[in-house]
Amino acid sequence: MIEQILYWLVPLALIALMVWSLVRESDRRKRRTVGEWERDFAAGQGKTTQFIRAGALGLEAILVDEKRQAIEFLQDEQQGMTKTGGKDDDVDRTAEKE
Repeated sequence: MIEQILYWLVPLALIALMVWSLVRESDRRKRRTVGEWERDFAAGQGKTTQFIRAGALGLEAILVDEKRQAIEFLQDEQQGMTKTGGKDDDVDRTAEKE
């Protein structure tokens, strides 16, 4: 019986400790001064926004690259450089021979 209580008490205590530490950190951040905020930011506490910015730039690079490739494909298609494997690709292959 005591073992079962310990098995439940230890995880519950750890969860309570985590919640308490999150609340305490949140309160500390709310009460900090401008100097403390600048010091935290300089120490790397503002990395979340930097990661978001880097992710957005990476996503933009992917989308721009895909857009460039799509434009190139359309230009190639208009010039007749792409082959789809259909009968209408090449006039020589689709012309009826006598």
